[in-house]
Amino acid sequence: MNLIFLRGKEPTDRDFHETLFTKLELCDDMWTHFAYNLLRKGDNGEVVYWGANRTQKYKSNFREVRVNKLEDYKPKFEPDVIFARGGFPEYHTILKRYPNAFKIYYGAGKRFMPNKYFTNYNLVLVDSWEQQLEVQKIYPSLNCSSFIKPAADNIMYPMECVKEYDVCFPANGSQENIKGHKFVYTTAPCDLSILNLGNRGTIAPPVHVVSQRVPRPSIRRYYAKCKVGIVCVNKDVDSCPRVIPEMLACGLPIVVLKGTQFWQNRYMSSSTGIVASKDKFWDAVRFVRNNYHTFNSRKHYEDHLSMKCATNHIRTLIKYWNIT
Repeated sequence: MNLIFLRGKEPTDRDFHETLFTKLELCDDMWTHFAYNLLRKGDNGEVVYWGANRTQKYKSNFREVRVNKLEDYKPKFEPDVIFARGGFPEYHTILKRYPNAFKIYYGAGKRFMPNKYFTNYNLVLVDSWEQQLEVQKIYPSLNCSSFIKPAADNIMYPMECVKEYDVCFPANGSQENIKGHKFVYTTAPCDLSILNLGNRGTIAPPVHVVSQRVPRPSIRRYYAKCKVGIVCVNKDVDSCPRVIPEMLACGLPIVVLKGTQFWQNRYMSSSTGIVASKDKFWDAVRFVRNNYHTFNSRKHYEDHLSMKCATNHIRTLIKYWNIT
């Protein structure tokens, strides 16, 4: 297939140097690796942003393109597949330009439903069965399937490290109303040492919580310092946050707050952790902390959630719909 991957707007939540890479092996963006791994011999692919002006050739058949406006984007090939990450209206000019391309939509959280101004997708990917039912209710003619969200395998893997903390809470304070800071900071027992990875927000962490922003390529070292990871997102705003596959890829068992929108049967098993309600959440965290060495999250990740698993899943879906 020849692939255009519409990635989104030039990131503005960090220093722009953190998003510029000269080699694919150094790139920390999971979606870029996902796009590249969808390609096979003879295929071509481009990952496209708007809001900047830069082109980086990663491989002979694969490059990242940043253009000021998407209407000015000119790919070097006719696409067979267009993958739209998020329902941004800026994408519509590209989606409409190639009517014969197989179009895939994926938008997590509030954007799980395709934008009403463009619904001509061949496949909609979602994070949970509940989201799938909602899409099929609103757009009964659209094909819809659950999505395996992997980690960036080049930077997310286990490391040997002294366990300095009980709990890892990877959640950016700039999204504190989404990522569960209030719940964690007001209910976490004082006997649990917690490492929050992300910028501080307006909610001050309690004394037993250390808050620290860490560049993504280094985050595995901090996952390794903890015994259990936690995910406490607002289910109405976010779904399958990328820290779930990241922590599992790094060998960290997790406790996920019940109600979180994600493909639970795919990500969770007796080897990866526990899904727990609010009233049982910290009991579950203590249990996993006390038994963290008995879990094997990395093995489960390799078998069911890796980049290879995710891209094979998408190829199978495309083949199923008789397109390529």
